[in-house]
Amino acid sequence: MINLGKGISVFLGMKYSLEENLEYVKFAHKNGFDRVFTSLHIPEADYKKIIEDFKTLVETVKQLNMSMIADISPKGFEYLNLSLKDLKSIKNMGIDVIRVDFGFTPEEIAEFTRNPYGLRIEINGSTVTEGFFKEFAKFNPDFNNVQACHNYYPRLNTGISIKSLLRKNEIMKRYNIEISAFIPSLTNKRGPIYEGLPTLEIHRKMNPEVAAKHLYALGIDSVFFGDSIPSREEVESVGSLREDVIEFRVRLLGNSEVEKLLLLRDYYTNRSDGAEDVIRAAESRMYIKGNVIKPFNTIDRKKGDVTVDNEGYLRYMGELQICKKNLPADSRVNVVASIVEDELFLLDYIDEETKFKFKLI
Repeated sequence: MINLGKGISVFLGMKYSLEENLEYVKFAHKNGFDRVFTSLHIPEADYKKIIEDFKTLVETVKQLNMSMIADISPKGFEYLNLSLKDLKSIKNMGIDVIRVDFGFTPEEIAEFTRNPYGLRIEINGSTVTEGFFKEFAKFNPDFNNVQACHNYYPRLNTGISIKSLLRKNEIMKRYNIEISAFIPSLTNKRGPIYEGLPTLEIHRKMNPEVAAKHLYALGIDSVFFGDSIPSREEVESVGSLREDVIEFRVRLLGNSEVEKLLLLRDYYTNRSDGAEDVIRAAESRMYIKGNVIKPFNTIDRKKGDVTVDNEGYLRYMGELQICKKNLPADSRVNVVASIVEDELFLLDYIDEETKFKFKLI
């Protein structure tokens, strides 16, 4: 079963104190985040400090009913004074998921997936290949216990491409694997490079709210902040997003209450017979409930404009559309809002029956 959600990253033994990290976890939980990722193999970290603080972090995460994901290498097992076979002790530490990356063979990872302790195994989504899965399948893995998370990339210019992400996702979706990926913070970047921690290079300097929307539109199931600690505004904006609906920030044009109410609906669905020029909200006409929509602001339509058909369009009155390209003015069509410029590219991800909604700014 695929579980949609949002997560944060906490890096112990680095810049932030334990108290700051715990407050961050609590604030993120309050704003809709349900997972915490941490790494137990950061070269720059103070490992003695990590081990001291980890127990307290896990206690807080468990009190909030959040999931704890730990990135671990063979070296990480050594630091914890555990053998590679001792997954029971890992689970007893309060870890729900271990992310196994470099240093583990497909055979070892397959064996991990068959553990009897309820410990889920997370693979590196950015490095998987057809060859990996062919080899992995030889060792009888329990695919019901496998999930994946793409890498984050601290160094500038090293994040993966959209094409690569989609190619990897297509492979993993064949096995019904839940997939996560990272977005950066623009306000608090993690050292020692301080260039952000995105999965996609295109997101490195992008508003994290927009980056998160993009990842969901690309088919990612769960989005994590790579950097810690993001600003409160970044946490709130990403936390308020719905994972299964593409949300557009829009500027309202005019003050018609009927059109405003249409914009504030929970969500719309693009029709199954997708139009060439516009996105058509399948449900909108049923929401006008006897109201008559008079003509106003019947101006030239630009890409990203949100329109509502007025009474001049007869039985189409109340149909809400988003323009996919520039269109001429039509006296039967009111231009009621406009999508903000940095989100116009998300229109490319509205397919037939895709859900979308609006947020007034």
